[in-house]
Amino acid sequence: MIARALATGDQASGEDLLPRVTALEGAGRVAEAAELLGRAGTGDLRLLNHYALLLLASGRIDEACEIDLGDALQAIRGAKSAKRALLVPAFCAAAKGDAPGAKLALELARDGGADTALAASVLGRRQPAIPKAVGVMDYLFLSLAEKRPTAGLAPKAEPELLFLLAHDETAPVELRVAAAERAASLNIVTGEDLARAYRQAAPALPKTAASPPALRAQLFAKFETAPSAKVRAESIAALLESARDQGIEVPIAEALARASADLARDPQAASFAETGIRVAALAGDEESAWAWVDAGGERVANWQLLLAATDPFGPRAEAALQEGVDLALKGGLSPSLLHRLVTVLDALDYKVPIPLWDEASKTPQPSDGDLPPTGALTALKQAADAGEIGRTVLIVAAVLGPNGAKGAHLIALSDSLRALKRVGLDQEARRLGVEALYAQWPSRRKA
Repeated sequence: MIARALATGDQASGEDLLPRVTALEGAGRVAEAAELLGRAGTGDLRLLNHYALLLLASGRIDEACEIDLGDALQAIRGAKSAKRALLVPAFCAAAKGDAPGAKLALELARDGGADTALAASVLGRRQPAIPKAVGVMDYLFLSLAEKRPTAGLAPKAEPELLFLLAHDETAPVELRVAAAERAASLNIVTGEDLARAYRQAAPALPKTAASPPALRAQLFAKFETAPSAKVRAESIAALLESARDQGIEVPIAEALARASADLARDPQAASFAETGIRVAALAGDEESAWAWVDAGGERVANWQLLLAATDPFGPRAEAALQEGVDLALKGGLSPSLLHRLVTVLDALDYKVPIPLWDEASKTPQPSDGDLPPTGALTALKQAADAGEIGRTVLIVAAVLGPNGAKGAHLIALSDSLRALKRVGLDQEARRLGVEALYAQWPSRRKA
């Protein structure tokens, strides 16, 4: 949501555009930043260097090398982005085999204040020292060296580089899957991107590859051709559990959603129902989630209440909420989770059944969670009342706090969902509601 909000606005001026682009670059949202600049045009010299760097981060090297950055770099000499962009001509010349041109461009970059140590080592055929934080330009020069970067580079990669590596079919395979997973954990790439990286990298992985990302890639590639529904179900469960500790449970669920949905009607996979619900709920596949509820029966009945938050006005959701107290008690929902459930439903404008309200009211409302900064809730209401979608989204991010919906104080959560609905982002509000509940939902999943 934040990336979409920052990328919105065809009429944004240069003064407004630059901080948006910078924020998107810092978050690794290369596609949105490039699209924003592409719509705005690159007539502003202050933006041309950003566009060239974004093209490189998108893997569009030929297009980036066609841009004449001379006037642009002179116009903004001294800016951080300019110092990075000073290296672009040197890389382009080196990539084309123009050693004299690369040497001259590197000297000009050094005179302009750019850090040329890594590039100079590569072009001088010396082993370069890897910096603590590796950017796109660093990686591109490293790729010209005789010894290609290894998977150990992924933890040092800056967000824009993670985007590039996740999509780069020419990257060393273990590095690609490690970077794709880290990119997914930071919401830089989607589950579909992660699945593509797994599929493309898995056949080329060496048999000795034993890193967790490599093992997940191999398991992902193998489960799709597994001989039985039971084996496929067990593989999906193993992948989801492994992903949880890496912070990539949502993108993994998105990657597994289609295969998991196909198993819902297979009797061999009946014991897999709870995992199937989790995959579908995280991936936003309501139809498959309810199909898994039917397959799992009483063992997974309590999950109906979580699914109700995805669409409280759906026929199945309403029926489940009418039985809410029984489902909550049988499913072992804690008092704090019950408060969270009725808070989400109420914020989504659903008339919560009185018995469910009464059950929640038997205990005091929890006071834990991240409280928003002073004045943030007032600013949020003002932005939502004015219909300012982008500003509302950005304030919601601040209001929810560093742990997102799952760690927000109930007041912050409620006001955020109401604000999103007020500006027409109903689906996003429901999605955040599910996030707020899922993390605390009782589950039989294995450790």
